[in-house]
Amino acid sequence: MKKAGYTAVQWTWGLPQTLIGSAVFLVHRKNRHFDYKGACVTEWDRDDGLSLGKFVFIPKKEDPLIDHEYGHTLQSLILGPVYLLLVGAPSMLWYRHPRFIRKRKKTGASYYSPVFEKTANLLGRTDLK
Repeated sequence: MKKAGYTAVQWTWGLPQTLIGSAVFLVHRKNRHFDYKGACVTEWDRDDGLSLGKFVFIPKKEDPLIDHEYGHTLQSLILGPVYLLLVGAPSMLWYRHPRFIRKRKKTGASYYSPVFEKTANLLGRTDLK
């Protein structure tokens, strides 16, 4: 997909998450930013990644996480306004909620085992032109 088309769809169909992402971007505007396949990637001082529409936030020096978080931006393109409900919220809960942290430790489940995380990995590795 061309960068202009990617951006246009994120600012229309993916508007809710892109607006939130732009607000987070502004908070971190002094951090390093770069383009990745049309997404605006920001390096931050946290240990987790975050994808909100066109905006991706990754820990410094965590290049492998870029593809996964970019995959979430493609989920945003597909799901549009329901992305936050179907992917964003479940992903954040899966990462942060103590119940799910305990479950992953107890069962040895990968963070990437739920369908919304597996799909992000798959999409992020796909070169969509």
